[in-house]
Amino acid sequence: MAADRVELTDGSVVLGKLLSLEGGKIKVDTSFAGTIEIAQDKVKGFTTDEPVNVELATGSTVLGKVGMTENGVVVVANDGQMATPTGKVTAVWRQGNDSPKVRGLKRNWKYEAALAINGRTGVSEKFAGALGFKATLESAQDKLIFNLAAEKARDNGVETANRQLAGVDYSSFFSEKNVWYARTSVEKDALKELDLRSSTAFGIGRKLIKTDVQDLEFRTGISYLYESYANGTKFDSPGLDIAIIHSYKFTNGKLNNVLTYTPAFKNFNNYRLHHETTYEMPLTASLWKLKTGIMNDYTASPQPGINRLDTLYFTSLILSWE
Repeated sequence: MAADRVELTDGSVVLGKLLSLEGGKIKVDTSFAGTIEIAQDKVKGFTTDEPVNVELATGSTVLGKVGMTENGVVVVANDGQMATPTGKVTAVWRQGNDSPKVRGLKRNWKYEAALAINGRTGVSEKFAGALGFKATLESAQDKLIFNLAAEKARDNGVETANRQLAGVDYSSFFSEKNVWYARTSVEKDALKELDLRSSTAFGIGRKLIKTDVQDLEFRTGISYLYESYANGTKFDSPGLDIAIIHSYKFTNGKLNNVLTYTPAFKNFNNYRLHHETTYEMPLTASLWKLKTGIMNDYTASPQPGINRLDTLYFTSLILSWE
């Protein structure tokens, strides 16, 4: 049976179906190891048994079968042929598929709905529930996230949680690893006697790590905070917005970490630290996953009688779809 052929600089050969070349990596579907990735700088040349789209560093694209030459590859099209060094090939994709540039411009919505309920009756009466919704519109150039969350809990008739939160976060690349962002959120927490907390920020970020499995982003910007409490106290001030956002994909799950620091210019002793670590595990059904984690909120100047540190442990069942 015919197969595409990838010859490496060390003389070894990989046979299979060449799926794509993108971002300096060649993907090959093999019969012995499934889909594998090969760094382009380790490839001497490749051949295909069917016409494929080949994009060059000059920006031109040719559709044809690919063969090898002494100095690289040659693309044989209906109206002629074109030879080029392998390193000058910037992308390869199969017929019927979108080019990497087109895919990078496409935005797709993804949705998540989260539910966590637990309770107890008998010796004691307890109830705790949380609802969440997340909508993400993402492309290779930008990302828009909408968040809604609510939690409520009672322990033997005493309210232990009553909080609602809504937020929007937008980020866009202006270079390969640099982004600008804008975000806003509103929050209400009856137990903290917080009638309203409104926080808005914008700034720039830097991708310190950006791979298929790991993403690490550092953000710094300017924020504006407004707080109103049940006792009539109000506070508003511009301030700093500093954040570290990290994610790592494992074979059977994904780890997410967020750490933010937002001091106010009016009073640097009035700051907030927020930390959240979650781990998502897919379940047997493709649309379902389990999310567990911990969230810490530290408010340096809380209202009288309110603890500075609030810690939440949670486990949620998540339904995700597109």
